[in-house]
Amino acid sequence: MSHRPKNAAEPQSESPPPDTRERILECSQRLFSRDTYVNVSLRDIAAEAQVSVALIVKHFQNKQTLFARTVDFTASSSHLFAGPFDQLGRTAVVETLTAPHTAHYSMARTISVASGDDGTLSAIGKKIRTDLLEVLARRIREEAPHPNPSPELRAQSALSLILGLSLMRRFGDSEFQVLDPVAVEEHYAAIFQSIIDGAD
Repeated sequence: MSHRPKNAAEPQSESPPPDTRERILECSQRLFSRDTYVNVSLRDIAAEAQVSVALIVKHFQNKQTLFARTVDFTASSSHLFAGPFDQLGRTAVVETLTAPHTAHYSMARTISVASGDDGTLSAIGKKIRTDLLEVLARRIREEAPHPNPSPELRAQSALSLILGLSLMRRFGDSEFQVLDPVAVEEHYAAIFQSIIDGAD
């Protein structure tokens, strides 16, 4: 039989909750992925995170700054640009065609729910560059069979293609769902792969 001093702490069976700042970020990201920037208030975020509005302002100053901090495309990048280079076109297109409409890591979703002010759009643009463009450009630089055009230009072109595809799927074409999914996948995958492979 083991004896513990009376004032020894009881072992904890559950992990401690995330710190307040992280909880605010997680709740904000969840709310911004479900609704538009305009429709999510600091009060909504405070209620979801079980904190006061004043505490949110203390940590993040305002809703615009908080939104900018929730923008993160690293999950999108890991889904879009995974696997062998010679299959990257197919991987990126399949992910674009099957990702949930409300995925917090979706570029199309993030842009569509943003406020449209310069600060928010600038934050989104910076994250697109670091989380997506630079990752794809690095893979092109290291793995593409051809040297031209520049990896940065190819990454920008390929990313524009799948962002356009995502926008058409979600908002732009009410008839998109009636298109043959195999034909759409084949068509866009070949174009994407051709862009990133480059030429001599």
